[in-house]
Amino acid sequence: MSDSDINIRKLYTLKIWEDYRRLVQPSETDGLARMEEQIRRFGCGEPVYVWSRRLLVDFERYAIFHRLGIPFSIKNCSARNGEEVIDWICRNQLQRADLSDAMRRYLIGRQYLSLKLLGAHYAASGSHHTGKRRNSSAGTSKYEPVPIRIRERLGTLYHIRQETVERYATYAKAIDIVRTAVPELAEGLLFGRLWLTVDRIMELPYKTPEELQKLKVLLHSGIESPGGSSCLGTIFPAEIRKSALSDVPKISVKDMPSYDPDAEIASLTLTIPVWVSSIRRVNQSVNFSTISSGAKQAARKELILLKHEVEAVLHTIKKEG
Repeated sequence: MSDSDINIRKLYTLKIWEDYRRLVQPSETDGLARMEEQIRRFGCGEPVYVWSRRLLVDFERYAIFHRLGIPFSIKNCSARNGEEVIDWICRNQLQRADLSDAMRRYLIGRQYLSLKLLGAHYAASGSHHTGKRRNSSAGTSKYEPVPIRIRERLGTLYHIRQETVERYATYAKAIDIVRTAVPELAEGLLFGRLWLTVDRIMELPYKTPEELQKLKVLLHSGIESPGGSSCLGTIFPAEIRKSALSDVPKISVKDMPSYDPDAEIASLTLTIPVWVSSIRRVNQSVNFSTISSGAKQAARKELILLKHEVEAVLHTIKKEG
């Protein structure tokens, strides 16, 4: 994927899209101070990365440029769609030395999910062999349509097992679901201000918004920390935690948690905003005139099916009052 420079320096007005901002870990206070001092002394320096007039990663520099009235140049990322942009941002940010462990897991997971979508898209459109990009750390490669090969490549690139790549994808989806209900909790976990084990984070999509809000308060109070004692039993009952000795929890009938009639609908309610965000991103960023008829028909079929299921649920909710 090549990038092109626009060397004219001025105070560009660019779009800020939250889907992209969420992939960028904010700098610490001292890092921001150093960044501002550098800009005051030397001006723009490196150009600001953009795609379709949208900021990609330079949100803090952009804010400083405008606050100080310092003109800057921009650099266009030649991605063809929003998923390629997400792949680009993840690769860019994973080169940072100051990422929290949680943010690193999240970015690897998001990159894997985007690469899976890209592989499926180019395979469906018959352009798998032309869907190439240039990756400075991995040479020239294709958007691979086979998920296991994507996991192998990312595992090699980031020095982790391919099973871990899949686990990080589940982790990333959990964080995105939590973000729709309690954004402060998701951001605190990602940026290192709050702490939970990876297993517990992957349980969070099954919690109610009220439980997530309570968890945020407990974590902010410092109750749960690495190596510390846990006071979160009401949110993570011991009988449903994953066993440290086995992949299969040993739960007896008498220890089963009581039935919660709201659990399924609460989980669905947390998941729907993620679907909405993905659909909105595609609708706003994809040039549909360039998409193959096969890919459009496949998407249309699934969207119609989704519409029917949504209407059925709405009808049931209305009927049951």
